[in-house]
Amino acid sequence: MERLKGSVAIVTGAAHGIGRAFCFGLAAEGASLLAADVQDDKTKAVVDEITRSGGKAIAVHTDVSSLESTEAMAQAALERFGQIDILVTCAAIYATLERKDFVDIPLEEWNRVLAVNLTGAQLSARAVLPSMKERGSGCIVNMGSVNAYIAPAGRAHYSAGKAALENLTKTLAREMGPFGIRVNALSPGLVEHEGTIVPQERYDRQASERALRREMTPEDLIGPLVFLCSDDARMVTGHSLVVDGGQIFR
Repeated sequence: MERLKGSVAIVTGAAHGIGRAFCFGLAAEGASLLAADVQDDKTKAVVDEITRSGGKAIAVHTDVSSLESTEAMAQAALERFGQIDILVTCAAIYATLERKDFVDIPLEEWNRVLAVNLTGAQLSARAVLPSMKERGSGCIVNMGSVNAYIAPAGRAHYSAGKAALENLTKTLAREMGPFGIRVNALSPGLVEHEGTIVPQERYDRQASERALRREMTPEDLIGPLVFLCSDDARMVTGHSLVVDGGQIFR
């Protein structure tokens, strides 16, 4: 079922994990893809796999914390595909973060996490919105996290950034609605993939706390993402869709 046939999607953080799965999921629904990441070899591998399967995709080196880089990303999509219909902001710093008390987080680390996780989404949206506004339609999905609600100890910068991203999602939805542009967030619980360095006992504990008692994978998020990007969600905006197997029941 190609619910996104004829659409052009940009996915940031496309090289691995959730972003990688999203690229395959959107392509399977008929979307043409721009895969954006700083990990060129892995991003190219994603694109090669999509094109071998008959899809359309390009890889673009993108540092989402850079205004110039995100603008070049949007321009590359317009030059290759002629339009931008969907933006999915997956680029984030998480797996490499060691748990630290708030007072022990170096300022440089704090600023870098927010530059990628929060400002990166803002700059990516800023880059694509002129084209979307001109067309009078578009869909942005920001990758949130249940950490925005449960605020676990040890990663204050990550949780703060995700909480701010949820507010940004709502603000953009309010401002962009008159232009026919929808803005939502997809907020998962802990997801197991190759980019997340988490002890197995934590995966097990999270699974035991869910109503659906199993570990989550990136593939569990594809259906919810496609829904938010498709015409099925044409009246859904400013919403944060929690996908966590029934852990926090928000």
